[in-house]
Amino acid sequence: MHIYINDKKFDVNENDTIIQVADRNDIHIPRFCYHKRLSIVASCRMCLVDIENMKYPQPACSTVVKEGMRVNTNNRSAEEAQKNTMEFLLINHPLDCPVCDQAGECELQDVSLEHGDYKSAYKELKRTVIDKNIGELVNTEMTRCIHCSRCVRFGEEVAGIKELGMTGRGEDTKIETFINEGLSSQLSGNVIDLCPVGALNNSLYKYSARTWDLKQKFSISSNDCLGSNIFYHTYNDEIKRCVPKEDDEINLSWLSDNDRFGYEGIKSEERILHPLIRHNENLEKTNFDSISEKFIEYLEKYSSRSCAIMSAQSSCEEMFLFQDFLRNKNVKKIDHRSKECDFRYQKHYPIIPSFDIKLVDIQSLDNIMIVGANISKEFPILSIYFRDAHKNNSTNIFSLSTYEFEENFPLEKSDILNSQELENYFTNTNIQSGFNLDKSKKNLILIGPAISYLSNYSNILNNFSEYAKSINANLALLGDQANTSGAWAMGILPHRLPGGVSIDGQENSYELLSDKDDLLIIYNLEPEYDFSDDNKIIDRLKDSKVNIFFSSYMTESIKKYADIVFPLSTQVESKGSYLNTNKKLQHYNKIINPLGESREGADILLGLCNTIDKDYTHDSIREKIREILADINVSNNYVRIKNLKKISTTNSLEKIIIRNPNSSNPTLRRCNSIIKTHDNDDYFSLPLDKSVSSNDKIIFNEKNNKFKLTIKQKAHSKPVNAVLVKIGGTHKQKIGAYSTEVDL
Repeated sequence: MHIYINDKKFDVNENDTIIQVADRNDIHIPRFCYHKRLSIVASCRMCLVDIENMKYPQPACSTVVKEGMRVNTNNRSAEEAQKNTMEFLLINHPLDCPVCDQAGECELQDVSLEHGDYKSAYKELKRTVIDKNIGELVNTEMTRCIHCSRCVRFGEEVAGIKELGMTGRGEDTKIETFINEGLSSQLSGNVIDLCPVGALNNSLYKYSARTWDLKQKFSISSNDCLGSNIFYHTYNDEIKRCVPKEDDEINLSWLSDNDRFGYEGIKSEERILHPLIRHNENLEKTNFDSISEKFIEYLEKYSSRSCAIMSAQSSCEEMFLFQDFLRNKNVKKIDHRSKECDFRYQKHYPIIPSFDIKLVDIQSLDNIMIVGANISKEFPILSIYFRDAHKNNSTNIFSLSTYEFEENFPLEKSDILNSQELENYFTNTNIQSGFNLDKSKKNLILIGPAISYLSNYSNILNNFSEYAKSINANLALLGDQANTSGAWAMGILPHRLPGGVSIDGQENSYELLSDKDDLLIIYNLEPEYDFSDDNKIIDRLKDSKVNIFFSSYMTESIKKYADIVFPLSTQVESKGSYLNTNKKLQHYNKIINPLGESREGADILLGLCNTIDKDYTHDSIREKIREILADINVSNNYVRIKNLKKISTTNSLEKIIIRNPNSSNPTLRRCNSIIKTHDNDDYFSLPLDKSVSSNDKIIFNEKNNKFKLTIKQKAHSKPVNAVLVKIGGTHKQKIGAYSTEVDL
C-alpha cells in the first residue's frame, strides 16, 4: 500500500494516519493536540493538509491513509488553512514570551513563526484566566493555554487519574482541576513536557534560567530498579531541570516525579562537604590521606570482626571496588540487604534477580499477579505498561498485599493479608480454589521489594516459586533500590563473589548485624532510615569499637557514632553504571561537579585499592564488569528451598512497615516538594478489634524495646493481627523493626 505526500511516493501500513507517515519520513506537519502516545482528538486543527479530491483541508492526525491517496502539506490551500488556525489560536494568547519559561522551545512560537501572520485582524481584549494552585511540582499560567487537551488525555490514558479536565464552553473554556486539590499522581510532572505552550511549568525551574543557556547531559534514574533514561539540563554547574530521554524499552516518553524532581535534595543543609575524623568526642575536618590511613589501620586491627554494609544505590564500579578491597583486607561479612531480616533463602537465590521478561512483553501477558507492591506509587513507569496490557490485551491483574491501596489500572481481584496468610496462600486449598491461574496461559507473578522486609521472606519466596513453576509462570523479583541487581552480580554478599561464585562456610543462620562485630563499615546508608531495625543498628554503633561511614549526608547517628566519615558525592555528581531489573547495564555521566570536598565513591575506592597494589583504572573496572556480566546466565527466578522450616508465631500483633518509595535513597528523602506532594500522610493503623481512642497513649513493646509513635492513628479491617506503619521522608523518631511482633 502506498500514498503520495508532496508528490513523493511512500509505502504505508493499513490504519496509518497521514501524520504518522509524515513523521516516519521527516516531513514536517505542524501540530499541537497530537502526541504519538496519546489518543487522537483532532481538536487544534493545526495539522490541516490538502488531500486530492476532498473539498476542504483535513486534519493529518486523524485521517487514515488510503491506497493512492495524494496529500500536500505545503501548497496554498494547506498553508492558508494552517495560517487561519494559527490566527484563531493567538486571539487570546498573551504576549509574555520574554518572561515565559517555554520561550526558546515553545511549539506555539515555532509554529507561529513558520505558519502565522505578522499581524492580527482581531482587536478585542484578550481574556485572562485566574490560576489555581495544583501542587508543589507543577506551576500554572493558564491564560497561555490553547486547550490542546494533552494534559487531560495524559491523566486519563497514561497516569490513570483524571485530575485535570476541561470545563466551560467557547471563550470560557478552561483546563483545571475539578476540585481544589493539587495533582497527586506519581507521573504528574509529565504534563510539563506535554504542554506545547507555557501554561504548565516546572515549579523548581521557574524563572531560574533561559532555555538556550542550558547544557543537556544524559543520566539514569537512581530512584528505582527500572533505570529510566534522563536528560539533566544544567546552567553554571547547577541542575535546573530534568526531562525524559525517550527509550522504547524502559520509560517510553515519560518520567516519574521522583526522577524528575529528585535532584532537589542535593543542596540539603545536611550535605557532608569535608572528610571528618573524631577527635575529642567531636567530628572535625581533616583530609583524605589522613582518614584513608586511619581506615586501613582499623582494618588491619579488626578485619576478622568486621561488617561492611553497602547501599544498592551505589554504582557497579563502586560495588566491585568495595568488595575487592575489603576481601583483600580479610573482611568476609559484606552485604547490601540492610532492610532484610530473613536470609535463609540466600543460597538458592538467582545470581541476578530480575523482571524475567522484557517490559515491552508485558502487553502480551494473560495474567499478572502482584505480590506486595503498590505499582502505581512504587514503580510508576511500570504501571503504564500494566495499564496498556489491560487496555490492549485484556490482561487480568491480581494483587496480594499487606495493606490497602489504589492502583491506576483495574484489578481483577485483590486480597489484603498478613505475612503468615501470604506464606500460606497457595498451601490452603480453600483460598487457592478462588484464585487459580490457567497454566496454558501466559502468566507472570511479580514479588515486590516490601516482601523482602518480612521475617518469613524465605517461606513466601519458596511457596510462590513452587506455585509459579506449577502454572508455568515467569517469576519477577523487583529490586528494593536502583542497583539491587548489580549488588547481587557484583558480590555485595557474604556468600558470593562477583559473578555469583559461591563462598563456602556461610550457614543459614547468617545474621547481618551481630554482637561480634567490632568494626562497622557503612557505605551510603543512613542508620535511622535504611535498616530493618533502627534500634538494633544504633545499639551496634554504640557497642562497636570503630564505625566508618561513607556518606553524602549527616544524620544524628552519624554525628554521634562515626569515627571516620568519607564525604561521598551524590549520583548526579558521579559517573558509573547500574544494572536494571531487565539485566541491562546502563552507564550514566557526571552531571555537575561534587559539592565541597566530596568525591565520587569510585575515586575514593580506587585510591584505597592502590594501597594494596591494585592498579585499577576506571576503564579497566568498566571492562571487568562487562566480563563478569557476560559470564552470567540466569534461566529463571525461582527460589525453591528444600526442608524449609516455618517461622514460629505467637498471638502477638505483627508490625509491618509500609514501603516508602520516596525514601529509597538519601537525596530523594530530602526533596521537600516531593514529600509535600506524595508523602504527607504519616500514620499507624490498628485492626478494628484492637482500635482504641485516639486520646489513648499507645506504647509499642517489641523485643524488649518500648516506644511510642506520635503520629495519626487509623483503623483497618484487613490484614488481621497486624499493625501497619507508614512513615515518610526523614522521620524524626524511631520506628523500630520493619517486621516483628509487638504488644500494645
